[in-house]
Amino acid sequence: ERAREAENLAGTVKPILRFNPEGVQVGILAADRFFAALDSAAAAGADLTEVAGTHGILLDTTELQLIRRPAQRSALRDALVRSLARAAEGYLPVGLSRAELGREVVLRRGGSERVVPTESLPTFGELLSRVAQEGGTPERTALLERLIGAFYRPTLVYERDETERRRDALRATVDSVDTVVLAGQRIVAAHEVITERAARQIDALRLALNADGRRFSVLGGLGLLGLNALIVGLFGVMLFFFRPQIYHAMRSMVFFAGSFALVAVAAGILVRQSPVRIELIPVALPVFLLAVLFDGRIAAVAAMALAALLGSQPALRGTEALVFCFVSGVAAALSMRRIRSRTQAWASIITVAAIYAAAAALSGAAAAEPISSIGTSAALGGVNALGSAALAMLVLPLAEHWTRSTTDLRLLELADPNHPLLRRLATEAPGTYAHSVSMANLCEAACNAIGANGLLARVGCYYHDVGKLTNPQLFVENLGRLRNPHDHLPPAQSAALIRRHVEDGIALARAHRIPEVIVQFIPEHHGTQEIRYFLDRAREQGGADLNSEVFRYPGPKPRSAETAVTLLADAVEAAVRVLDEPTPEVLADAIEHLVEDRIESGQLREAPLTLREIDQVKEEFVRVLSSMYHERIEYPEESGGLSADWEAPQD
Repeated sequence: ERAREAENLAGTVKPILRFNPEGVQVGILAADRFFAALDSAAAAGADLTEVAGTHGILLDTTELQLIRRPAQRSALRDALVRSLARAAEGYLPVGLSRAELGREVVLRRGGSERVVPTESLPTFGELLSRVAQEGGTPERTALLERLIGAFYRPTLVYERDETERRRDALRATVDSVDTVVLAGQRIVAAHEVITERAARQIDALRLALNADGRRFSVLGGLGLLGLNALIVGLFGVMLFFFRPQIYHAMRSMVFFAGSFALVAVAAGILVRQSPVRIELIPVALPVFLLAVLFDGRIAAVAAMALAALLGSQPALRGTEALVFCFVSGVAAALSMRRIRSRTQAWASIITVAAIYAAAAALSGAAAAEPISSIGTSAALGGVNALGSAALAMLVLPLAEHWTRSTTDLRLLELADPNHPLLRRLATEAPGTYAHSVSMANLCEAACNAIGANGLLARVGCYYHDVGKLTNPQLFVENLGRLRNPHDHLPPAQSAALIRRHVEDGIALARAHRIPEVIVQFIPEHHGTQEIRYFLDRAREQGGADLNSEVFRYPGPKPRSAETAVTLLADAVEAAVRVLDEPTPEVLADAIEHLVEDRIESGQLREAPLTLREIDQVKEEFVRVLSSMYHERIEYPEESGGLSADWEAPQD
């Protein structure tokens, strides 16, 4: 406050301008020397352009023609001298505006000073305007203005140093100490009215004590560092216990650390601005990414940790940073848990912007802020929501590649029938492709019913048998009317060829850069089951002491709910094709038998499925297959040559 008082007092000193009549004569003498040199050069037949250049004036062809003729040169000199002589009235220097000087100035002439309005002092621009009003060709006027600019010497000189000395002298008269508070001094007693002076003393004392504490307290710095470490550490412990797969992936942990650091740096930049706009702290940006890459729960907890981390910083205490960061971060996490279309992204933007607006309105109402301030806060929150979502969508492919995560958007890309592997499967192994599509319908419905990722299951089914592309004619669904090649092969060799499609599928998928979460479907959908058809044939041919491992898939057993459901669907979909009358009751019995067989063989031992979820899976299998293999109404043929069911709508 004392500093402001000193500046206000210094502002009462008016700028000092000194009248400098010598400037007119100096300018005229320089102009005379210039034209004398031109006259001498013209008489000697020298190049006038070089002569003008030595005086700092560059002439073009048109200007050279004007100055080459003696009569025009003499008239130009007279006009220049008249214009320079007008400066004796007192003109401001070039580049000094009236706005810089203020409303009034002190004009010093000789030994006297007087205060004059700044508007009464002409500027160099006004001198040039008078020249333009005298007439003449545009070329002559332009050349004359250039010459005036070259030889003009200001007749009013701004005494900047003298002005600042006077202002410093006034600043020095203001004591920097507002109030002295002695140790043990009573500022205000109980039951006394706190005067304005007492309140100022208390505030000044509190600020001084806090400043001393911040300056010298090592303990305070360690305490703040420990508090930050505690918040981040608790978040790390939560990841360790509830999402160990993230905690054990170094790339994911680096991404979490980078996200926290990004928000911290952005907040640090914003707190150095005045006023501090906490609505622009981009908490929603990393939360959007975390929600899409991992899941909404982890993103929501990360948003809470970020809000606590930022709200505990001294620079943000006393602001609503904790509230705004908390509500915007959690809203971003819950609104973008799974994004599969651009519409969902816009819904997230609107949700976060609405939460910002609600927080601004409620916070502003609690603090009795004006409507304009609340509106500005809400608008900045909307800008933050839009910018964070846009940047998140831009950075998402890079973040997905770095963390090696597979988002729903990536799964939708893999589900495109035009993907090279799926296109090959549809053309080279159509039976396998039809089997994969049927399985995808089964698995997606079953996984959605138990709360698993139905989209992941669908895409995994599309690629689970791509290894059959190596030799599709070895598999019965692709034979059509061709003879079965296994009829003439030993059972062990047939089993080896069948087993090989797992290894071929993994190699093909990795060659096409299919994510590992999809590659897992290829070996796990068979688990370690026996290849029973060829094992039974081998036993029939007299192999009592067979090595059963030769007739067993390499595994591993399903380790996720999605791959476990795929294992069950693979057996069910293939089995129901041979049923003569696939009624719901027959389907239910067949599915029950097949699922029980897989459970008894231990194929679901490593899968995170409960018995209740397995029952739900069986129910969904029955429902979907009943709709796929429902009975059709038989229509009698009509005399027109086309059967009635050709024209009848499908039931």
